Amino acid sequence: MPHPYIALLKDRRIRVLWIGLATSAIGGQLFGVGSLWLAAELAGPNAALLVTAQSAAILAVSVLGGPVVEALPRRGFLVGVDLLSAAACAAVVAASAVSGLTFPVLVAVSVVLAALGAAHRPVFLSSLPMLTPPGELRAANGLFDSTIRVAQASGPFLAAAILAVLPAIHLLTANAVSFLASAGAVAAVGRGLDRPRSPTGDARAGFFRRLARGVHAANACPGVWSALVTTGVRGGSYALGFTVAVPLIFAESGGGAGGLAGVAVVFGAAAASELLAGPLVVLTRPGRPLRRQFEGYVAIGLFQASVGAAAMLPGPLRAPAMVVAALAMGVAHSIAGLQMLNFFSTRLSTDDYAAVLRLRLVLVIGAMMATTAAGPLVLPALGPAATAVVCGLIAAATAVVGLFGRPARTLGPDFQPVAAED
Repeated sequence: MPHPYIALLKDRRIRVLWIGLATSAIGGQLFGVGSLWLAAELAGPNAALLVTAQSAAILAVSVLGGPVVEALPRRGFLVGVDLLSAAACAAVVAASAVSGLTFPVLVAVSVVLAALGAAHRPVFLSSLPMLTPPGELRAANGLFDSTIRVAQASGPFLAAAILAVLPAIHLLTANAVSFLASAGAVAAVGRGLDRPRSPTGDARAGFFRRLARGVHAANACPGVWSALVTTGVRGGSYALGFTVAVPLIFAESGGGAGGLAGVAVVFGAAAASELLAGPLVVLTRPGRPLRRQFEGYVAIGLFQASVGAAAMLPGPLRAPAMVVAALAMGVAHSIAGLQMLNFFSTRLSTDDYAAVLRLRLVLVIGAMMATTAAGPLVLPALGPAATAVVCGLIAAATAVVGLFGRPARTLGPDFQPVAAED
């Protein structure tokens, strides 16, 4: 039988939308590389403030933006966000050409893009159930989640190729073009992404009720809070124990350009294996899908700890062992991430799904800010390799709690309740 992705991509709407979103995701990776490169040139060590400002914007939108977003037509909102994002990127390029780029301008535009991105993705993902039949939703979640994996695996290499022939500012030009491609794709889908009009009281709910919608939805659905807490802890542990620790592991060895290549290979291995595993994972249908989700998070933590343990090996063995552990961690990310999307999209209504995704983003970004802020204390005390081990074990231990919780034991196929196992 053909792979479900092939069947989905035969639908013109799905095909156009996937191409547009994949293009935009790659553009986002180009912006990430270009903005950090330019920030380092403009501000030196203060370039870290760029990431801090972006994280603060994501938190603010995730907490406060829900009531505003829920009141807007979905397709018009998604197209508008893409067009505003394209204009923001173009403004940076224009400022650079006319009067020279400054660090405050770069930070301001980066904050705008981060805020718009935080509003865009939950709305888009929660619209997929209206675009695909229920039987194809699992495959659709995997297909569109792959847009991020494609970008993570290809974006850094594409950025390096562009930097070989063009100034770094034109990475932002490419991102502006990618946003236009995404806007065109969403517009071409037509009204398929719009929610049906409903006379229920949801639209008339007060501001604070809509503001707390994610919390209410999580309280009403067993297993959601366990998943949210686990992903939050995993996000914080990953930010410090992998994203920050791995570059420091290579930097402390005095590897120079070879060290940078080692960082790229380890990061690329994790992204590539996650991308390649996705089409295979989507074919599996575990009897206890929520349990499988927590098994994936346990594996993420253990393999992240293995990356740190591999960094302690003697010279010639270290890098290959780190790559092997990163490959395994990427597969675990694919398993856990797909099950999470299926869980939320299956058990939650469209608007509750978007609200829970925003709540998840709040928890993940908050944990990332907390752990990276503690980095200047933790990293010198433990060393980057041991930090990776400890962070991975903390993430795994948190996932074990969810793994043996009642929802993981009692939710069966399609996350529907079944009798608990003895």
